[in-house]
Amino acid sequence: MRRPCAALFLLLLSLAGCSLGQPIAQQAVDYNRAVETAANTLLLANILRARDEQPLHFTSIPQIRGSLSIGLSQPGIGLPIAGSQQGLNLGLSGMNSPSFDVSTLDTQDFIRGMLDPLELGVLRYYFDRGYPDAMLFMLLFSAVTDPTTGQRLSNDPRCWLNRPDCPGGLGTAAAVRATLDASVARGRPSFNMYQALIPLGGPLTAAQVAEHGVLPLAAEGKLRLVPRPGGRFQLYRTEQRTATCYRVAFRGDVVLTPSGLTDPAMLARGNNPVCTQDEIVEVPSAVAHPELARAQQIHIRSVQEIIHFLGMLVKVQSGLPHQPNGAPPCIPFDLSPDRARQSCLFQLLPGEGPEGAVTFSHHGRPFHVPPFREPSPDGRERGNYSMRVLALLSDLVNLKKSSTSIPSTRAVQIVR
Repeated sequence: MRRPCAALFLLLLSLAGCSLGQPIAQQAVDYNRAVETAANTLLLANILRARDEQPLHFTSIPQIRGSLSIGLSQPGIGLPIAGSQQGLNLGLSGMNSPSFDVSTLDTQDFIRGMLDPLELGVLRYYFDRGYPDAMLFMLLFSAVTDPTTGQRLSNDPRCWLNRPDCPGGLGTAAAVRATLDASVARGRPSFNMYQALIPLGGPLTAAQVAEHGVLPLAAEGKLRLVPRPGGRFQLYRTEQRTATCYRVAFRGDVVLTPSGLTDPAMLARGNNPVCTQDEIVEVPSAVAHPELARAQQIHIRSVQEIIHFLGMLVKVQSGLPHQPNGAPPCIPFDLSPDRARQSCLFQLLPGEGPEGAVTFSHHGRPFHVPPFREPSPDGRERGNYSMRVLALLSDLVNLKKSSTSIPSTRAVQIVR
């Protein structure tokens, strides 16, 4: 009797193993959805915290471990009752007991990564992916510094509406808008990172170099010492910069030039050095590269600045009247140069969302991010890029989860 029972026992185990394939697959899908819900809720909760000027906090679920177990009851012999046949009774039961880890991301390396401006490679990636340029300029760039006045023009929703609490002061909306419009109108930018060498004083002799302790500073990379004719040396301070450049048609050729530079004499020289070279000496009199003296700076946001920007955008939009069609208020951006097709940049609205929306609860109240929608071809209905912005922000936060402090570009140089 033992061998038939053992064979039956093994057969049941084999069948149970086959039947576990679908439950395991379903558990993996359910866990993925749980991580999705948690990640979206935590990210959107931080945007609402930024709206309310509260501290931001980040956590993640790095691992979920599923546990499926099978239990077999003790076999026994059934007695014939009312004509039933004697047989073997074997019970089969299963149990699922998952466990998961929750990790805080409020570490020094993570926070440093969140505070660092976005790296050049990240900018290139999103501009090359086909996102609307206007959307990226509004989302990823925080301010423009005017080269003549030195005034910092904030790319802030309060400034777009010329509110008194605009960080850059009243009257800056037109200048910021003109800069963004001009950048978008020139087509897709390309970026070139280079080292600007700013001279410190005049040439030095070898004795002066040794006397002033320049060599240790040069060895540490803090200063650059370059030989000059006559046995002298020039000391330079280095500054990492990034030029945003555009391709311009000129005399049957295509010239890579900084933004806004249309001087035929400059275009006749071919590709501009700031768009192609790794290192440029910045001379105060600027005969060789006069465009450097007229360079604008477009400042790049960090991931944390993007979250604060979206929080401010949500706050500003909540105080605006509804759209003519009754839709919730939003500040749109232009998808076409003639401004005929517009889309909401980002909305985070109270209440339950429609199908396709991301709905979550914050302090017991429901909120939702509207689903993605392109504007109508005739321009009568606005689009909504909120979900695209949320997806982009999720990517950027995930990039920083194991980030250390990485040297990055703090300003983009463009030229009028």
